[in-house]
Formats: sequence, C-alpha cells, structure tokens
Amino acid sequence: MEKIVLEILAGKKGASSRFYFQFAPEIRRYLSTRVKESEDVEELLQDTFMSALDSLATYRGEASIKNFLYAIARHELADWYRKRYVRKAVEKTAPLFEGIMESMADPEWILKKSRLKKRFMKAYWSLSESHRDVLSYRYELGMTVAQIAEKLEMPFKATESLLYRARGAFRMAYDEIRE
Repeated sequence: MEKIVLEILAGKKGASSRFYFQFAPEIRRYLSTRVKESEDVEELLQDTFMSALDSLATYRGEASIKNFLYAIARHELADWYRKRYVRKAVEKTAPLFEGIMESMADPEWILKKSRLKKRFMKAYWSLSESHRDVLSYRYELGMTVAQIAEKLEMPFKATESLLYRARGAFRMAYDEIRE
C-alpha cells in the first residue's frame, strides 16, 4: 500500500493535505475535460476527494491510488450528470403542475388526497426504523446526505446507499398497498 495512504489512515498530521495536493491536479484535468464550468469542476474535485478520504479505509491497494481516485471521480461525475438531468426534467415539467394546483380545492381531489396520505403512511410505517429515519431526515427535515451521515455517524457513501435502499423499500411497500 502506498505510503501516503498509510499516513492518512494512521492520522498523521498534514497527510490528507499532501494527498490532495499530490493528486488533485491530475484529477482536476480529468474532470475539466468532461465538464465545462470551472465551478462545477472544483465541486466535483472536492466531492471526489471527500469520497476518497471517506472510503480510504476500504482501499486494499490492489490498484494504484491514482486508479482508485479516477474510479471515484468517474462515479462522482456520473452522479453529477444524473442529478443535472433530473433537475432539468423537473424544470421542464413545472408548468404542468400549475393546472393541478387549481383543481386542488375540488372535493374529489380532497378525498383522493386523503386516500393517498393513508397509503403513504401505511407504506412508511411498514419500513424498518433505519429506513424511516433516513427518509425523514432527507425529505421531512431537508437534510443533505452529508448532514445525515454526520447525524448517523456513518460514512457518506454508506449513508447515500442507505438512502437509496430506503427509497427502493418505500417504493415497493407503496406499490404493494392498494386503496
């Protein structure tokens, strides 16, 4: 295993900074060939190194640390593009919801809303406590994944994975419940 990794894992002062300054220029070049805006490149670079430091304990040294960082950068880049696509889709569909908002005072809508709420709550309470907690932190309290990770004292990627699994479990539970 590379010396810098061992120093970081041992908690040696300044090792994380040396790690960043040693590898950041190359990872920045890689990201800048795939993303136009420099602010986005810097955000992706920071996310890459935060994820790398977060998962360094799982690094087994089978590949070079540089390849390890490139793999993380590719994953962060894919996540960034995925989120960007979703944001654009939401922006395009927002006008469609204006008509829906007008019909919300309709008695039929109120009944439907009540049924949806019951279905939602039944699905929610059928989940495990950890899934309910992570969904509540994210969607009810509006916490970021990083904030949830800190609150649950879990690594960022593990929290992201838990949130993904919780959403899937909710979706399945919701689909199983019929009105």
